[in-house]
Amino acid sequence: MKENKSITYNNLLYLWLNSKSNIKIQTKLNYEHLILRYIKYNIGKMIINKITKEDIRIFFISLKNKIAISTQKKLIYIIKASLTYAHNNKYCQYINLSDIKFKLDNKTIFILSKEEQNILESILKEKVNIRKVCLLLCLYTGIRVGEVSGLKWEDIDFSNKSLIIKRTIQRISKNDNNIENKTLLIESTPKSETSKRIIPIPNFIIELLDKFKQNDNYYLLSNSEKLYDPRYLESFYTRILKKCHIKSNKFHTLRHTFATRSIESKMDIKTLSEILGHSSVEITLKLYVHPTYEMKKTSIENLVKFMAI
Repeated sequence: MKENKSITYNNLLYLWLNSKSNIKIQTKLNYEHLILRYIKYNIGKMIINKITKEDIRIFFISLKNKIAISTQKKLIYIIKASLTYAHNNKYCQYINLSDIKFKLDNKTIFILSKEEQNILESILKEKVNIRKVCLLLCLYTGIRVGEVSGLKWEDIDFSNKSLIIKRTIQRISKNDNNIENKTLLIESTPKSETSKRIIPIPNFIIELLDKFKQNDNYYLLSNSEKLYDPRYLESFYTRILKKCHIKSNKFHTLRHTFATRSIESKMDIKTLSEILGHSSVEITLKLYVHPTYEMKKTSIENLVKFMAI
């Protein structure tokens, strides 16, 4: 055991972070943000060799239903990896956290009804601009706001009517001198290997995109080589919803809606999972596919027809 037994978990976390020389700067900044927001003023204040498995369990219980699944996964990784580092460097005894896993959230996710989607599409097809086309693209491919913001014209294959996801843009916290409110707009590679993917584009969207085509090195949304802030597209989406008289919802609703419409139109789960860039079909089923009332009604009607044969 190290002689300095009074080291706090916060101090240990930054020792661990500084030891990870092979991670991308944006990943490191994301970890720092999560440590600052969730760990620093909680278990972070504890002495490292006093932390127990029960402390970790209680920590995650305190966050139940308050954070997204992706955040849960990142926090679990940070805690497991940092405590392994602590044990390997003799700061504390080994803590077996193998049974601490993230839990899939069963909260109801908002999707657009078919009527709302039709209204939205009709507005997006009026006085078309590139932002409207990109919203349609999200609605028919399920790509994330950071992914569509990161699209360059070189990523659109007009011949094969497809796009490739190979970068994303995000705004992250820049925790210099522990100043919490500073942010940084960055371009990075997709969140995982499965997030790098080729997705077919419907003909009508390809035709719309062709009208706005620019230099291959230009981002679609900024019409230049300058990074496009995803928040601008989110704000534009909010204004469009208001114009459509549709209840305000998050940009991610477009992704949820795409997944649900795909299931309604009989797309197989494996295909959908790959289009969404998920690592497993289970994630697609539990996170993005939400049976609508119409789907349930049709299923019941099909059951009655089956029994009548």
